[in-house]
Amino acid sequence: MIITDLAKYYGDNLIFNEVTANVGPSDKIGLVGANGVGKTTLLKVLAGEEDASRGQINHGKNYTVGRLTQTLEAQGKTLQNYLAEPFRGQIKLAARLRSLEHKLAALQPGAALEKTMDEYARAQLHFEHGGGWDYLVAISSVASGLGFSEEDLNRSVDSFSGGERMRVNLARLLLSRPSLLLLDEPTNHLDVAGIQWLEGFLNSRKQAFIIVSHDRYFLDKTVTRIWELHNQRLYQYRGNYSQYLPLRIQRQAQLEESQQRQEQEKERLEAFVRKFRAGTRARQAKSAAKRLERMEDVELFEADPTLAFRFEAKRQSGRDVAFLKDIRKSYNSNSVLKGITAEIKRGDRIALMGPNGSGKSTLLKILAGELTYQGNLRWGTGVEPAYFSQNISLNPKNDVLGELYEEHRLELGVLRSVLARFLFTAEDVFKRTTMLSGGEKSRLALAKLLLHRPNFLLLDEPTNHLDIFGREALENALADFDGTILFVSHDRYFIDKIAHKIWFLDEGRITEFIGNFSHFEKTKSEEKAAPETPKPGPKRRAGETAKKTGPSLRQLERERERLEEEINSLEEQKANLERKLASPRLYESEAKSVSIIQEYRRVEAKLLVQYELWENIVDRLQER
Repeated sequence: MIITDLAKYYGDNLIFNEVTANVGPSDKIGLVGANGVGKTTLLKVLAGEEDASRGQINHGKNYTVGRLTQTLEAQGKTLQNYLAEPFRGQIKLAARLRSLEHKLAALQPGAALEKTMDEYARAQLHFEHGGGWDYLVAISSVASGLGFSEEDLNRSVDSFSGGERMRVNLARLLLSRPSLLLLDEPTNHLDVAGIQWLEGFLNSRKQAFIIVSHDRYFLDKTVTRIWELHNQRLYQYRGNYSQYLPLRIQRQAQLEESQQRQEQEKERLEAFVRKFRAGTRARQAKSAAKRLERMEDVELFEADPTLAFRFEAKRQSGRDVAFLKDIRKSYNSNSVLKGITAEIKRGDRIALMGPNGSGKSTLLKILAGELTYQGNLRWGTGVEPAYFSQNISLNPKNDVLGELYEEHRLELGVLRSVLARFLFTAEDVFKRTTMLSGGEKSRLALAKLLLHRPNFLLLDEPTNHLDIFGREALENALADFDGTILFVSHDRYFIDKIAHKIWFLDEGRITEFIGNFSHFEKTKSEEKAAPETPKPGPKRRAGETAKKTGPSLRQLERERERLEEEINSLEEQKANLERKLASPRLYESEAKSVSIIQEYRRVEAKLLVQYELWENIVDRLQER
């Protein structure tokens, strides 16, 4: 696909301009940018669903483009039948072969039989050339990878929930195998296993794709080029998301340097014109003046939209936050939680993970007091929880300011100041809640949460609908929060940054892992690699007390000293790497910059684990 000088307006509002790019037959492209810059609009134009205001899109005659949409046209169809639609040709050939088989069985030897046998041989060859019965395997594989069971294939598509229907659409699109696949936030509604399957599918795909995603881990795993839509222009970079970041910083530095040189040149030319305008060198002064008129200003990147907020608790909770004992929950005959026993300590940062439908949101709602349950839940002293729901409910009669005032009766000036931290400024605060985008709803919900000033945050998919800038701001706010956090997220980058523990919920029970997502993945991989030789490690049922091995006080102190030395060493390594990352010269070599970035991530992850181990040792020393 060749894109030339593409522009798009909605009325007088320019969405993007001068977009020129090529999409090769096997390009793997990530399209990034802040919410509202026009990423989805660009995909719609490329798919032919909307017309460009100016420019051209050219591709070959048999070139096909498929885009993931929100609409699902499958009324009355089973999942199996709907997913089989891209293989209509094969299905017709299979029906033709069955018809010819019946006909052959009824014919006597002779010319008619020979003619029918020739016809059958040609149809059989055509059928096998199209892949034979492989399409049934493909349907089963894609459906299973996206979280559907064999039983689901016989269900009516009408019976699926909203999130399931989005996965149905994704499965149907992947099976259609277009020349160019356009995916807008494809990881929404997928659990971690589904996201990992999709990564593998896309990496094995030979045709091109363009993905809009705010999942940085997913972009790192799948794309080799980044398109950034910024200031109504498209900027192109080689590499995945992590490789793009330093290149973007380098580009900005180059623009700033060019702007400085241009300002110096302008000053020189203006001085020359003033000095020689009426003198012997008037002709040269006139030429210099024309050069000044023709000189186009170097445009710097506009500042990225930045959320600036912090969660500050009213007061600190006691050391014990919550004790869960034999927590059970059923919906009719479906038992979701089957005796959850666990404890939460002050300062815990726990990621609640598990397959879709395993009960993660149910457990958060129980802790938030929104669901009844069986079992015993005991709260510690001074615990003040606040809950962020992935299903954000706002009063349709309110505007943004009114919605915040309805929950927090503070002075309007104070509320407007808070809203400004979440990018609601000027007339934005009077926008009706019914007109808000998904990202705006999430920002408003976070503003409401912040004003409660809790010391225990219960967060259910808090990064949903937030762009990358919003996710980074939330990560920073949670990193600075000195309370306790229990959260559900499928954003592995976010989990890596925030979690010190993983609670993996499956088949109604929790298993605890110490560390962030990277360590969780490593532990799971080791278990798969050596299933007959289970390795001792951090895995245990949450709430179970490990057997005391009885280390002496001196042994614990020596271990604390060793960990402190290692932490100091890692802190020095991290500081050295940060100095290298700040140097523009590093990015002159792509291989070297990637190596430094990877080393920085490794040191950062190791530091998190060492801090967790150190805190555990300190706690044990205090208990002595």
